[in-house]
Amino acid sequence: MYLKRRHLEILREMKKTESQAEIEAKLPEEFQIRAIELYILRFVELEGGKIKLTDAGRKLLQITDELNIEELPDVIADSETIKMMELLDETGKIPESWMEKLRERKLADENGLTAFGKALLEIYREIHPVVYLTPEIASFLRGMPKIGTLDELVTYKNSKLYGDNIVNALQAMRLLLISPPTDKGRAFATTPAAKLALKALSMIPVFARAIVLRKEDFEMLKAGKRNAELESMGLANEKGTTEFGKAVMETYEAMGKVEEKVLPMYLLDDELSVLKAIQEIEKKYETNPDILPTEKEIGKRVEVEDLGAILHLLESKGLIERKLVKDKDTYWLTEWGKEAINFGTVSPDAMKAVTYAESGDVPIAEWVLKAQEEGVVKAGVTDKGRFYLRLSKEVRRRPFITRYDAAILAKTPRKKYIQGDELVSLVQDYIGGNETEIIRAIGEAEAKGFIIELQNGMVKLTELGEKVKSALESAKLQEIVKVKFSVTPTLYNVLKVIYDNIETFNRIWKEKGEAKGYKMEEVDVIRKHLSLSDDEIKKALVMLRELGFLGTKNLTEGGRTLVEAYTR
Repeated sequence: MYLKRRHLEILREMKKTESQAEIEAKLPEEFQIRAIELYILRFVELEGGKIKLTDAGRKLLQITDELNIEELPDVIADSETIKMMELLDETGKIPESWMEKLRERKLADENGLTAFGKALLEIYREIHPVVYLTPEIASFLRGMPKIGTLDELVTYKNSKLYGDNIVNALQAMRLLLISPPTDKGRAFATTPAAKLALKALSMIPVFARAIVLRKEDFEMLKAGKRNAELESMGLANEKGTTEFGKAVMETYEAMGKVEEKVLPMYLLDDELSVLKAIQEIEKKYETNPDILPTEKEIGKRVEVEDLGAILHLLESKGLIERKLVKDKDTYWLTEWGKEAINFGTVSPDAMKAVTYAESGDVPIAEWVLKAQEEGVVKAGVTDKGRFYLRLSKEVRRRPFITRYDAAILAKTPRKKYIQGDELVSLVQDYIGGNETEIIRAIGEAEAKGFIIELQNGMVKLTELGEKVKSALESAKLQEIVKVKFSVTPTLYNVLKVIYDNIETFNRIWKEKGEAKGYKMEEVDVIRKHLSLSDDEIKKALVMLRELGFLGTKNLTEGGRTLVEAYTR
């Protein structure tokens, strides 16, 4: 979206005449540029010297009819403003500096979005912009950085002597998004539609004219039809839609589309040091099979605060796998783990810069700066960023719940947003800990898929978070928040075996003898399904009962809910 006061002035003149020449005589300043922007936004049609309102244009004119447009700033709405409006509409709260900007544009007041703001947001969600690619837009798009701070984009634009109209057009087409301002400034990101546009543009040997695709053109190509206009642009020929035409259609379909965000994978210093220690042991194992990557052997090579917790965390991320070798519990690098060693550490915030842009949303400056600092982003996403994005998308995460996760889930309300700062205070009051640890834990909880934190700092439970919260509340929550980690991949795997073989376990539980900690018959069944030592299985059974996921003779509601949270 990109809407200026001059756009509204042109629309009002269109009540009197459809002649472009007459309106331009009255409003000469950059009339042709503003008319094309209105065309891209689908507010007008441009035909043979005439400028005609579309249905969306009429609706926009109607909602602005009573506004004194002289009181409005030069730019009424851009991608930055729309993001502020969406966040206010969704969460009910945005920073005061953002509210001030919306109030100045008559888009919000003390009650939230105004009638004008609501109507404009509705129009934004309803309309689909036109694909409008000129040689100048194509050149800018090819050379520009694809993600970064707004200062970097402005520097690029000015160094190449491009006008603001290029950035405006890209925003109008939803190929470029700019974030609202935060303490670190503004960020920008090109959208997935921009990647598709570049793919399409790479197919043109010579750029002879503007490439334009409206809804009507898209529908015609989709139906396998063509006309002289589509043929002249190379979008269709006698055989039907060309490969170039299909690529432009893909661009059209992707414009404005926001996908579900990928959970950002992260790897911290202590985790990397453990991966390297396992790698070192694996090399020694090749020549000396008696040296195995057990927890004890790994502990000889690395100094970390809680090695057991880190091993569980790495297993939950699919970077290592646990195996019983020579009756010993051992940990081995997966292919993902081997690659992660090469790329090094990455934080949740750095990866959010990439995952937000990948989904068609805009990251804030803090995340982008973190991504640049950690080598995830340069002029675009780096090899490191692409690896961790692939890992984030493809790896099968296994449950790992710390006491911080449990407290975050307990204190985040259902079906509503909470301010991130307020959540930090609630968790601190509940279980203690310092602020830095809790802020880090909130980022990790988001990476685990329990919560989502938006650009305005508001936090909400995800669907998985809602289910896991229910599981913890049905178990023994007060005991769970006392232990460093209540659910590990091993504990979950044991619980899943019980869930999957519940009839067998029901028979075991009916037999005489109390299972205060465990029964050997339980251990025997679990051993057949998991590569774990008897001691580890026994410890898991005791822990599951102590925390309320398993009863003495039954799978509890909390245990059942936890398994189903990750399987349904």
